[in-house]
Amino acid sequence: MKEADITVQEFSEALTRKMTSLPLITIYHGPDDYPDKYVARLWDLDRPTRYVAVAESLEKIRETVPKNMLLLGRRPEDDPCVLEVYV
Repeated sequence: MKEADITVQEFSEALTRKMTSLPLITIYHGPDDYPDKYVARLWDLDRPTRYVAVAESLEKIRETVPKNMLLLGRRPEDDPCVLEVYV
């Protein structure tokens, strides 16, 4: 059984460093588990964590990403609900 997500208001630098060896934050719109929402999920390199932020708009969800992270965009092979990836 999958453990429940832990919802955060924003991803602090302390959280991303404490919970990951190489933090990535992926922004989604309308994934299966959060239809019609914008979601940012913290990843540890290639493994998703339970930490997510949820918002009603792309602008609001972008505000949850630490300012020191760099936008990588998305790759053509990404799931269609993936909008952006930050490292």
